Amino acid sequence: MSRQRTSATAEDFYRDLSAHYHLLFADWDQAVAEQGRVLARLLSDVAGPGPKRVLDAACGIGTQAIGLALQGHRVEGSDASPEAVARAASEARRLGVELGLRVADLRALSETIEGRYDIVTVLDNALAHFLTQSDLEAACAGASAVLEPGGLFLSSVRDYDSLTQSRPDATPVRVFDDDGERRLTFQVWDWAADGEAYDLTLYIVRGQAERFETLAFRTRCRAVRRRDLTAALEAAGLRDVRWLEPEKSGFYQPLVAARRR
Repeated sequence: MSRQRTSATAEDFYRDLSAHYHLLFADWDQAVAEQGRVLARLLSDVAGPGPKRVLDAACGIGTQAIGLALQGHRVEGSDASPEAVARAASEARRLGVELGLRVADLRALSETIEGRYDIVTVLDNALAHFLTQSDLEAACAGASAVLEPGGLFLSSVRDYDSLTQSRPDATPVRVFDDDGERRLTFQVWDWAADGEAYDLTLYIVRGQAERFETLAFRTRCRAVRRRDLTAALEAAGLRDVRWLEPEKSGFYQPLVAARRR
């Protein structure tokens, strides 16, 4: 059995994926805890010790927001997908943490958020869904607008500087075995001729014996090079832009950090 979800926008992509997102991990609860520990150590090093007021501005179903809350930070989350926010609220209750959650477009955070935060995070390659430089700049400006002066912006993106050179057709297949079910996840990338963007199809294949189901979710991503993201951050009034590689940060993607003036 195969089901294709063709998603015109990032919001549609995450609407369709939100009920299945945990299947991308061998153990989602364990990933939440581990990413929370890694990010908490990093925030302590970069922003100083002690709990911070954090906004996860692309919270999805709560992977990092819940993880940071479990580490003692005061965390709120926002996302453009109502379905992802609803799932994050359910998972937060299940895991025993309090999260203030709302539906909000990253480009217009100040229209729905009145407070200011010590830290705003935009993780899991979320900025790649902003397909033009003007939208990327608007997203960075939206994050900057809800930061305290001197507050920290932290985002993770794929290493597009190298990926635009190699233009891979797919990501490696990951295989999980769980209670008698086998699960495979991978992505297929169809690059635009100019290498500036690609159509991403995420596949989840699951089942046992001869009964397998294939789910497919499709969206477009921009290959955001570091120079373009740095320029967008600086245009948004963020300074001291620093890139942190996975071998240094412990996080699974390259990170970029900057501070509001």
